[in-house]
Amino acid sequence: MASFDFIQKEIYSILPESPLDFELMHAQLVLKWVLKLKPDADEALKIAALARDIDRAITGITEKDLSDYSKINEFKKEHSVRSANFIAELLVKHGCQEEIIKKVKDLVEKHEVGGDSESDILMNADSLAYFEYNIPSYLKRNGEERTREKIKFMFSRLSDDAKKLVKQINFSDSQIASLVKESL
Repeated sequence: MASFDFIQKEIYSILPESPLDFELMHAQLVLKWVLKLKPDADEALKIAALARDIDRAITGITEKDLSDYSKINEFKKEHSVRSANFIAELLVKHGCQEEIIKKVKDLVEKHEVGGDSESDILMNADSLAYFEYNIPSYLKRNGEERTREKIKFMFSRLSDDAKKLVKQINFSDSQIASLVKESL
């Protein structure tokens, strides 16, 4: 079976293929937030943190392909299933234990909606990383109106404790700070 470090390196080699230039950094920040929220995170949760958006690097499909933002939940579900299948295939290829593969796949499938303690942690970490790093890039690609919708969406899925962490983020860019404040 491949080690976490080996799997991590392979994921890191795939993510830069995404049409979104922030994909690798976002994955690293999601892992950072997972470890902050659950310092004793197991290997499966750490792999899920890194690979939950791997489909974008493989398929090139992004939210930019979504013409109607009201369909965001359906889009996110499809994205989660694609990512779960891709990471499961990678883990099988490297001889990972079935138990780990099943758990990673389950976590990645739920990373947009949560539903249990670990998938909630993953969802919170994903949103926290978005607030910490991704808003400027999202704004540049999608404009102010869509960015407000995205901020509201990402904030709405956070736990109360994670919402407090977002409110502690000091946004150095005044436009981003205003957008976040207006949207929350």
